Amino acid sequence: MIGITLMVVGVLAFVVGIIIFFYSKEKKEVTQNGHPLEKIIEIAVADGVLTSNERKIIQQVTTENNLDFNEVISEVENQISTLNTDSETELIDYNKKNGDDFEKFVVQKFDRRFFTIKEWAGDKYVNGNYAKTTPQPDILLEFSLKQKTVAFSVECKWRKSLYKNGIEFAKAEQFQRYKNFQDSMNIPVFVAIGIGGKGMLPERFYIIPLSETDNNYIHISKLNKYEKDIQSNFFFDMKTNELK
Repeated sequence: MIGITLMVVGVLAFVVGIIIFFYSKEKKEVTQNGHPLEKIIEIAVADGVLTSNERKIIQQVTTENNLDFNEVISEVENQISTLNTDSETELIDYNKKNGDDFEKFVVQKFDRRFFTIKEWAGDKYVNGNYAKTTPQPDILLEFSLKQKTVAFSVECKWRKSLYKNGIEFAKAEQFQRYKNFQDSMNIPVFVAIGIGGKGMLPERFYIIPLSETDNNYIHISKLNKYEKDIQSNFFFDMKTNELK
């Protein structure tokens, strides 16, 4: 009787061992061999910042592969903590610097012989209090040619990479404010978008009419229609009210 019991226990132990082995192997394969989860973790740790988008993607991948989301996040946070950096501050500083640099990059694309900057708004606010210019697009300009002048505005957004094959260039309420500004001022608004690289020199550059967007998210298929050569300056077509 004892022998049978030991045999049963041995079989159960063997089965459990097999299950653990294959689970461990699957988990290892998920985090190795170029799997997206490994790449995401590498990026987060390298930057010293675990962004909300990275957290969402990690949650999705761990769910799809039956992994412990909290365990993976804990490991990422532990690795980041060893870098001895203030991640939240670094993220704010990193995005702010690249955002400011991208605005400067865009401004330099306007030839001063034809374009005049009328306003260059800042995004400074606290507890819901902000300057009158903050809710409007970043830059208000005038284009002058042959004694004719046209006003328009440009909102500048730099993003490190695409998210879900596109970018969210503003919050929903910001997008609506830009629409309201365009309607109330009766001038065209354009969204200048830089992706990748640095704010001062993005890898890809786009200029999209706000009137061509239905919401605050733009898919890459639409972005590609408005890609602009990074080396070339802007020109405003008075006949079509297009910024090219």
